[in-house]
Amino acid sequence: VYAADQLTNGNQSEGIQALIDGDPVQISMHSNLIYSAFDPRFNVVSLPFLFDSVEDADAKLDGEAGEKLKEILDEYGLHCMGIAENGFRQLTNSKQEVKTVDDMKNLKIRVAGSNLLMECYKRWGADATNMNWSETYTALQQKTVEGQENPLPAIDAASVQEVQPYCSMWNAIYDCLFFCINGDIYDSMTPEQQEVIDECGRLATEYEREINRAGDDEIMDRWQNENGVTITNYDDMDIDSFKEAVDGVDEWYQNELESQGYEGAKDLIDTFTK
Repeated sequence: VYAADQLTNGNQSEGIQALIDGDPVQISMHSNLIYSAFDPRFNVVSLPFLFDSVEDADAKLDGEAGEKLKEILDEYGLHCMGIAENGFRQLTNSKQEVKTVDDMKNLKIRVAGSNLLMECYKRWGADATNMNWSETYTALQQKTVEGQENPLPAIDAASVQEVQPYCSMWNAIYDCLFFCINGDIYDSMTPEQQEVIDECGRLATEYEREINRAGDDEIMDRWQNENGVTITNYDDMDIDSFKEAVDGVDEWYQNELESQGYEGAKDLIDTFTK
């Protein structure tokens, strides 16, 4: 196991390319946001307020919606064994408590490299900028940017809570992980071996979801007690103000896909939103 894309010097996009090539990576878990650099259809998972809960995300990604994504992965010569999660991307910042969309105005936010996410944050009024995750802690520390958004385990692993005293648990954007094996390697196996691989993949993604979710309460308690972070809960936020600001972004995203020649964009989006 080579964690954090060690085989491609920490570059996640190159990690996916290495998986497609089957060398030096044969199996990986990468976020749909990283895959969107190859194909913007993977951004569909990150439409704002798409999932009501993690259980809702599970149901869709284990069902017809997930199958559509697996078909797209197959186009790139990848066999998806299951869809795990990074989780809901929560918002942190060093300036103020964010409870309504007005609190986001002109906040300098580091956002993952996704045109959809950039469009959403623009509509929320933030000053969004794309930046490598490896550079983000220093930028937050020096206040070059004032905030960022990521699932709690990713924020905690990077010790971002040390320089971000505010966290809003708004559940706006969800982030999944595709657990994939190089297609040529998978196809070289016997049907019996493939069956074992697929069963192990299913169990692994179920287990990953469990352990990813199990730590959230502990993380928030520790942040509050040891780092003095102000946690703003979902129920204490004016979520409707954020939803209203991005109303119509589904149509914007559909037009983006169609303008780039991707057929079936409406069908793909409808499968997730219906």
